[in-house]
Amino acid sequence: MAFFLRYLVPSFDWLRVRPQDPGPFKPTYVDICLARAMLKTLRLPTELVLDILEHACYWPTYEFRPNPNSTAIAIAHLGRTSGATLCLEAAVFNNRIVNPIRRRGEKPQVKRIEFEISSRDQGWTSENTEGTYATSSWLEVSILRNNTDDNTSVPISLPGTFLSSPLEYNQRVTLGSNWSLVRRPESAEQGPQDGEGDLAWYLQGNRVAAGLQDYRVVWTLDGHEGNEGAGGGHGFLEELKDGDRIVVWGRAKYHGWQCIIEDVKVTVYYGV
Repeated sequence: MAFFLRYLVPSFDWLRVRPQDPGPFKPTYVDICLARAMLKTLRLPTELVLDILEHACYWPTYEFRPNPNSTAIAIAHLGRTSGATLCLEAAVFNNRIVNPIRRRGEKPQVKRIEFEISSRDQGWTSENTEGTYATSSWLEVSILRNNTDDNTSVPISLPGTFLSSPLEYNQRVTLGSNWSLVRRPESAEQGPQDGEGDLAWYLQGNRVAAGLQDYRVVWTLDGHEGNEGAGGGHGFLEELKDGDRIVVWGRAKYHGWQCIIEDVKVTVYYGV
């Protein structure tokens, strides 16, 4: 009897299995449109509907990661006093989240950018700065812009090229294309960026000789989040325009310094 019951009566083991946590809800553009329609059934003015969704930060998101995900290293060598490595280039206005928004005749806007980084310096220092953010190893972000109306073209890629700074990249990329890096506000200079040109915003300094660390930096139109080694991103979101790309750099300055990036993820939140 037990043999037949085992095969005739369904197992209830699935009732004891806890469902996996799907994580925080991430609305799509379709969800945004549905939410608008539901709020409008309450006979609310369009301006109020948009304000409600804006206040709730009900925004679609898109994540960017390097492909393939590999370690990037910036080091000053070959007679250079500084080094730069391109960690990630992101087409923030050309992806499966943004394209449906544009097809409906709406203009996507970047409301918030979240950076998640795993990085470290060379692991030692001859200065009395161990454990602080008084570093010459950091990450920074540039805006790459096409100076024509063609938003479908792709900038020249320089994989595996040794660069001293974003300034050198800008000089090379502008020679063969219509792309160039955008200048940041003078007030946004931070940390060891002095003398490095004004083509990148300071993102995060590596804590000196502290080993691999996880960092999280958030830039919004109203401010920023992060630890004492994080950049404020002053004017970055305001400067972004449709068609722009963003470039994340690993940077090192002065002999012996390195910036080793194990992972970087950029999450962009879009308003419509």
